[in-house]
Amino acid sequence: MRTPLPPLPGLLAYEATARLGSITAAADELGLSSSAVSQRIRVLEARLGIALFERQARSIRLTPMGQAYLPIVRGAFDDLSAGTTGLFGPAAGRGRLTVRVQVSYAMTWLMPRLQDFHDCYPHIDLRVVTAIWANEVPPHEVDLEIRHGNGRWAGFTADLLHEDQAVVVGSPAHLEAYGPLTGPADLEHRPRVHVIGYDDLWQRLFPHTPPPSRGVEATITLDTTVAATQFAASGLHCALVPERFARAAVRDGRLVVLHDRLVPLRQAHYLLQREGEAHMTPEGRTFVQWLIRQDIEDPPLQPGG
Repeated sequence: MRTPLPPLPGLLAYEATARLGSITAAADELGLSSSAVSQRIRVLEARLGIALFERQARSIRLTPMGQAYLPIVRGAFDDLSAGTTGLFGPAAGRGRLTVRVQVSYAMTWLMPRLQDFHDCYPHIDLRVVTAIWANEVPPHEVDLEIRHGNGRWAGFTADLLHEDQAVVVGSPAHLEAYGPLTGPADLEHRPRVHVIGYDDLWQRLFPHTPPPSRGVEATITLDTTVAATQFAASGLHCALVPERFARAAVRDGRLVVLHDRLVPLRQAHYLLQREGEAHMTPEGRTFVQWLIRQDIEDPPLQPGG
């Protein structure tokens, strides 16, 4: 038998009071009197056998157990809201979501899959913005942000979204001209691309990577991985780029994997929200669940497999 659930009216009153920091504000949001909200919380506390709030003369705050219980309740409400929205659409009108991403993430990984999101959730109006429009879209209009880094940004909470590895790729013409990459000696006679911000990857792949020989044209350095993958696909240079960003180009034949080793990246993609935000919107949770599903349905490349 299913374990009896706590009373839903009490959970709603508890979550609203914890989020808004006030019984009066929670009563306004729920359309109840303050005494009704207080009573529902007391019934919930009696059912759980714990005090969720410390009540003072003019304020109320969560107890340690009340603080620990809050993410569980919020997560359950968010899952229910996102699932309902995903299946039936928003209760009134269309849902809206603004997501800020980096250019390489947008162009090489997100865009090839975005039609699927639209097809699955046609009721969500999605706006994707990049740093190009940083000054045109105020921070308060951005619901979610996906950023690559170490997971620490002032003013944001960050949750790990994607861990990534780098892969060596080149065009079919590069493979025909130079063959597969088998060791550091092979690099001496082939042109390669360097990407700003990923300067250590060649050395981490081959600790004793030689410089390009005099018989090879000068090394090209580019500032984004999207530029590096496009350049490698159109010429004879090889590139060492995040596997996620090369995946679509390898699958459609514009790039080929040249070496059977992936290099773990020291940074990852994180999902950011501004500190102090109550919780993710149903549209935001739907988008994140869709992103996670993309990794399940389209797994990383397996060089040499």
